[in-house]
Amino acid sequence: MDKENYKYHFAYTAYPARIFKPFKSMIGSDTLANVIWTAPTLIGLSIYMQKQVGPMVMTKFFALSLFSSFVFLSAVNPQSGLNYRPLRQFIPKFDSYADDGSYYMGADQMCQALIYFTLIYHRYWMIALPCMAFDFLYYGPSTLGGLFAGAAGGLMLL
Repeated sequence: MDKENYKYHFAYTAYPARIFKPFKSMIGSDTLANVIWTAPTLIGLSIYMQKQVGPMVMTKFFALSLFSSFVFLSAVNPQSGLNYRPLRQFIPKFDSYADDGSYYMGADQMCQALIYFTLIYHRYWMIALPCMAFDFLYYGPSTLGGLFAGAAGGLMLL
């Protein structure tokens, strides 16, 4: 598949408006660095946390993460111009967002939700809160879905 067709199918640009476009964008990735950290995180932490809290809680957490990521990706879409990313210019790229902000792509929010769910569930507040601040400053407001889902899921089980 050539690059333009790949972006057409997997990049979330908010135009044309389609309900499943943000979900499809969470499947795609256009950088190897993004795949290297998201795939093992999703697989490893999902298996670990399923043993900790059980399959029913993880199913509910998956739905919460997916919905909250959808809400924030839609609210702070690439066409709105609201996704200000102050740390992006200082740190090497490890996400699948477009450099010019024209599209979002990748499972970063789902991974963040799982990471923060794990940290907060095990009461590692001093690690989770600075990492949340870093993610917010690197990804911008579009990533708040993963942060809120991870925090809500972890706090509900304390």
